[in-house]
Amino acid sequence: MQIFHHDQPIEIDSPEAFDQFACDFRIIHAAGGIVRNENDEILMIYRLGKWDFPKGKVEAGEQYHEAAMREVQEETGVHDITLDKPLPSTFHTYELHGEPILKETHWYAMRAPQQPLVPQTEEDISQAVWVPLVEVDTKMELSYPSLKALWKEAGKRL
Repeated sequence: MQIFHHDQPIEIDSPEAFDQFACDFRIIHAAGGIVRNENDEILMIYRLGKWDFPKGKVEAGEQYHEAAMREVQEETGVHDITLDKPLPSTFHTYELHGEPILKETHWYAMRAPQQPLVPQTEEDISQAVWVPLVEVDTKMELSYPSLKALWKEAGKRL
């Protein structure tokens, strides 16, 4: 498993090593999706100066796949989403009000028909766009290291 700590990858090779690393953090679970449409376009959002895939925190009592579908819809306005398959989870650390956070994001491959999108501006999302598959690598240059690794691993299998 790979955890991005200060944007640098750390390899964790056992559950014990993960527990030892994670004990200094509050763990937050999120879920999201890489959504593909019938035109081989990928749904991406632009938030706070970075390209991203839609995702968000899992609510109490919510299953990861339910949270992923809800967050994709809330952040982009997309509807008629079909869940395809789970993708690898990503892990990254950050600080929130001085508290160290370890965020695990549970990712899913999804499908949805091409449709107009509405970015969730109250979440600082300035754009929600369908990106041609051949252009996603370029967008990923201005993204987070954990998402670059996810796309490199999972993007070819969508």
